[in-house]
Formats: sequence, C-alpha cells, structure tokens
Amino acid sequence: MAKKVFKSFVAIFSSFLILTIVVGTGSVSQAVTSNSVETGVKDKITDFSFSFIESYFKNENKDYSTNNSVTKNQNNAETSVYLGGFPIGIKLYCDGVVVVDTQNVETSGAVLNPAQKAGILKGDIIKSIDGVKVTTNSEVSEIIEESNGRELKMQILRNGEIKNVVFSSVYSSVSGGYKAGLWIRDSSAGIGTVTFYTQKGEFASLGHAVCDVDTGELLPISTGETTDAKITGCYKGKSGTAGELCGILESKSTGRIMVNKSIGIYGVFNEVDTTKTLYPLCRKNEVKMGAAQIVTTVEDGKQEAFNIEIERIDYISDENKNLVIKVTDENLIAKTGGIIQGMSGSPIIQNGKLVGAVTHVFLNDPTGGYGIFAETMLEVADGLSGEVADMEKAS
Repeated sequence: MAKKVFKSFVAIFSSFLILTIVVGTGSVSQAVTSNSVETGVKDKITDFSFSFIESYFKNENKDYSTNNSVTKNQNNAETSVYLGGFPIGIKLYCDGVVVVDTQNVETSGAVLNPAQKAGILKGDIIKSIDGVKVTTNSEVSEIIEESNGRELKMQILRNGEIKNVVFSSVYSSVSGGYKAGLWIRDSSAGIGTVTFYTQKGEFASLGHAVCDVDTGELLPISTGETTDAKITGCYKGKSGTAGELCGILESKSTGRIMVNKSIGIYGVFNEVDTTKTLYPLCRKNEVKMGAAQIVTTVEDGKQEAFNIEIERIDYISDENKNLVIKVTDENLIAKTGGIIQGMSGSPIIQNGKLVGAVTHVFLNDPTGGYGIFAETMLEVADGLSGEVADMEKAS
C-alpha cells in the first residue's frame, strides 16, 4: 500500500494544530482519507484540522522519552509517564455516516432536494436505513441506488438524540440513477503529536478533539488506529497565517484509538519502548507561570526541546485552554515562526515534569497559543489498556 502524503490546513482565525490531508502522489484509499460522497458517486478529500472555527474559536484572536497514570496514586506516590513529542498518523472510522451537506438533484421535471424534504440536516449522523446498520459511504450509496425511489426509514443521531425520518430518493436526469442529494463522510485521517504514553501503552495526543471539517461537530468514532509518521518539512507561520507541518503517513497500524473528545484523542499502542526516560507528571496546582519547554518534532526523527514562557494559568477549567504560552526560543521561531499546525499535543515540561500539551496557536501571533494540563489528559488515558484486554477477551 502506498504511503500517503499529508499537509496541514491553513485556517482563518485560530486553529486546531493537527495536520490535514492533501492528495500527494498516488491514489488515496478510503481507509486513510476523509471521504465525502454524494450518494456514493463522488469523492472529495478533506481534513479535520480546522474544526468549528466559526464558533469554537470565534472570538479568539490573541493570545524526553516514557511509565503510568494519575499524578498521585492512592499511596501518594508520584506518577511518571514516557514523554511524547513525536508524530503519529491518525485514522478514524465513524460510528455511523456523517451528513456533511445536502444538495439539489435535477430530475426530468424539477430540481428537488430529497434530503432537505425529509428533514435531514448537515451534521446528522445516519445510524441505520430500514433497520440495517450503516457505517460506510458505500453502504449508504448502495441502499439508495437500489431503492428505486421507494420510501426508506432512516435512523439518525442529532444533538445526542435518536430521530427517525422517512426518506425517498429521486431519479437524476443528469447522472442517471437514484440520488439522495446527500454528501456524507465515514472516515478521516491526519497526523498529530503524542503527548505521553504509559508503561501499559496507553497514550494521549492532540489535547483537542478531531472535528468534521464541514459540519464543525466532533467526529463520532467507532474505532481508529495509529501509524508511524514522517515529517518532511513545514511552512512557517506569520501574523494572519497559520504555519503548517508536512508529513507522510505510513500504512502499518501501530495502535488503537478508542476516544475522541474535546480534550484529545486517546488509545493504546501495540508496543511501547520502555527504555526511555520516565517523566513525573505534574499536578495542576503545581504548574507555575514562567519558564518551560515544549518537546516537538519539526524535522524528521529529531525531537527537540524549545524554550517557552507560561504566561497565564486557568486552574479551574477542565477544557483545553488552561495555559497561555509564548515561544521564546529563537531556534524554533527561525524554523517555524513559532507554534504551527501539526504541533498539537506537543508536551510541555517545567522543572523536569510534564505539565501539559500545546493545543492551539494564536493567528495574529504564531509565537503564542494555548495548552492543556497533562493531568487532565491522564485522567482519560488511564485504564484504557484494561478496556482493550476486555474487548479482546470478548472477541
């Protein structure tokens, strides 16, 4: 299977820092792309780095190497983890099929929008059709194309609630065949940075959610996998334009992604390198304003620590903007302009401890951005290896 070429997406306003797909050489398979399909006929490659910019970031325009989890265990012993700072490929498969848009269909007598007529909205998740569970674009396309316009009962998920709609496709006089007027997506892929992993292989990455680039909603996943990734270069950030890392996603699976939520993606690696140095994980209330470092990879195979300042701390929020950070390292500024897309998840260390991860860049000043507490991320990652073991036993 050919390697896939990835490049980060330049967003408007403030940006999630995960890399985005663009098509490089060779074809891009469904397994590693963000596919949009108009009733199974058309494909469109998109990304998931720029997620819900218009609401999530609407008014935001300002500002080494890994053991286990929870900063203190029941015996009050300090917890340590293996440091990340290296890139991984991310492949996510949706739990259902996401409606990313609706479209008019030209018939012999009129221009119709069957999806709109049925009450289907952008952002809806199709869970089943006529009682048959659907998880891929091709399954939805096949059912619609073979329906010959008869009524179909669709079960959709909208804002956390299950709804049932009755839907009928129409015959297209342009392309032939029955069409739904739906653009749908069943998967997405990109490159992110690992924050940490434990001795059991539980890992945390990104520090923010993977959202659908068209709907802006958190991408619901049934499963996902990680791969190795190679950084091939970058575009420097500057005021008004987010920089971006470029890289190649390898095909071999290296782990399982189990959680996609507002504070990151989480899962379990197949294998872990336990020869590396363990870093104590800092409790939230121990994080201080002042000098710190981020560990990241902006050149292939070269993890480096760069100096930053933690300028502000929100100790209360459980979300992904706990820290306001400022890059002060002239070497990083010379290489990238500061924080760029693709660095999302890069660990922040202070006084020899892991305190957090980079999550966002400020568009008007790429040397500034946000970070999340590492302790918050560990609360999600801890125990995932046990869940994997239970799933394997059940299967």
